[in-house]
Amino acid sequence: METTCETTGSTLLLTDKIGAAYHLALLDEPYSEHVYWHLHQDTDGQADATAALYSLSRPTIIFLLGEADAVGECLARADLPVLAYIAYFPQHAAALNKSYRVPKPVEMQRMVLTSDKFELSRHDFARQRPAIGGEPIVLRPPHVELLEELYASEPGFAPDPHQYATGGYLGIFAEDKLLAAAGTHFVSEEHSFAMIGNVVTRPGCRRLGLATRAVISQLARLFDRVETVCLNVAASNSAAVKMYESLGFTSHCTYYEGVGVLRKVAVNAPQEGLHGGFCRFGHALAR
Repeated sequence: METTCETTGSTLLLTDKIGAAYHLALLDEPYSEHVYWHLHQDTDGQADATAALYSLSRPTIIFLLGEADAVGECLARADLPVLAYIAYFPQHAAALNKSYRVPKPVEMQRMVLTSDKFELSRHDFARQRPAIGGEPIVLRPPHVELLEELYASEPGFAPDPHQYATGGYLGIFAEDKLLAAAGTHFVSEEHSFAMIGNVVTRPGCRRLGLATRAVISQLARLFDRVETVCLNVAASNSAAVKMYESLGFTSHCTYYEGVGVLRKVAVNAPQEGLHGGFCRFGHALAR
């Protein structure tokens, strides 16, 4: 019987759902239609590493997961883009360096919060109200230009079209001016967790509690649907880390992000144990 991605990928992605958050998100539409998975299998036929190439964005984003040497083999046999944005864990650095030069990696913290801890922490903020701005509201298509203008103050930030279209962004306004926003990267009710992000406050309006209120409102909405919420924050952004910690978030793991430049063109020779090409893990993964 042919071995499928559903049967080989389960343990790899579900052993640590928070660490594999991006990979699990890529299983859902519309993202799943734009992912090129390279899997490496161990001697028992189970996937022990993957390099997932997500091509909907530009440049292509490469998400690495699994055993370090096996990740290196995935990269060595993949048809890699010359320029890519890469998310990888510390143990992958040496293997990644053989394929890509990443001159300015950013150390990131993935933080996590469960619904029970959120209920305890948000009580302390319930009576706090920002000095300016109203209650957070769901952002709709007429707001997209305002959101893009807000994100222009933070290079690299942009709304996810799918999550934006499905009401995944909240904003705080003063009259017609968008002061702060908090977004959603994905929601997986099947795995009962979500990831928030793109939390930005307009320069000149910071340190007024706007981002905190937007995040609390976002969490309240999500915890009606899932048990766990995670997020990514630059380790150097101490103010943001402290804000998330005040809401009950704790650090789950460290990883790195950065733009990579391909060192050489990979040779796509067949290799035992390596499954290259487009393959969908599919929703059967969690069943």
